[in-house]
Amino acid sequence: MVMVCEKYSSEELLVFKKILLEKLEEANYELSVLEKGLSRQESGLELSGKMFEENVEVIETENIGQLAERQQKFIKQIELALQRIKNGTYGVCALTGRLIDKERLKVVPHTMYAVDAKSKIK
Repeated sequence: MVMVCEKYSSEELLVFKKILLEKLEEANYELSVLEKGLSRQESGLELSGKMFEENVEVIETENIGQLAERQQKFIKQIELALQRIKNGTYGVCALTGRLIDKERLKVVPHTMYAVDAKSKIK
């Protein structure tokens, strides 16, 4: 367990929370678009009669399904970051216990790792 010594201020956390909530809203919208596309693709498969078209549609459906799955993981990461804001561990590297650079958090607000730590765990 990494000890948390430094923390971002309440004002800074509010800025990050706003960024995360905006990303969450966008991600949920994108997921709903993907799910609608997936639903249309799957219903289209039932109506299609040609083998080649079915194969293309199956591939497209699989791709949309993979994108939707990735989007769901991203949403979960954002929700976990919001939870870290609530419990006071947001912005603290899970590996080193040091504060994650603000610029990194602005670009990847759901991250749990500082750049140097992330490169060590890959």
